[in-house]
Amino acid sequence: MILALFITAAAFVHLGRNRAAPGAVGRVLRLLAFAATAGIAIALLPFTVADSGASAGYLLGVPVAAAACPLIADLTGRAVGITTAVGALVMLVWGLILGLGIGLWFILPALLLGMAVVAGISSRRAPATGKGYRSQRPPA
Repeated sequence: MILALFITAAAFVHLGRNRAAPGAVGRVLRLLAFAATAGIAIALLPFTVADSGASAGYLLGVPVAAAACPLIADLTGRAVGITTAVGALVMLVWGLILGLGIGLWFILPALLLGMAVVAGISSRRAPATGKGYRSQRPPA
């Protein structure tokens, strides 16, 4: 857990120093959400198989698929915002449905995907140039 926090902090420091592209913060958050989801699923796999048997495939597969779809959409460059929002909602709802068992572990990656949605919204706005509008009349 401490290693994941260290990697996250290092990624944001790197992005801050290099003035990365506006979509880079969302990409890092989607990647971190997928990595956290995969790590949680791998860690919970023995417990879930012992407790639920064959149902472990969909109990752990739904959050992994919900985290993988936004990452794939980001890599292809198509429907990134809506895919990330749907992935965050699916993972959040799945975490709440399974809340007393393994579901609470998937709330953190759902929040990371939610932050990626917010980062994507704020990066789409055009920066202010400060020049104002020019008149269409030619100079006299």
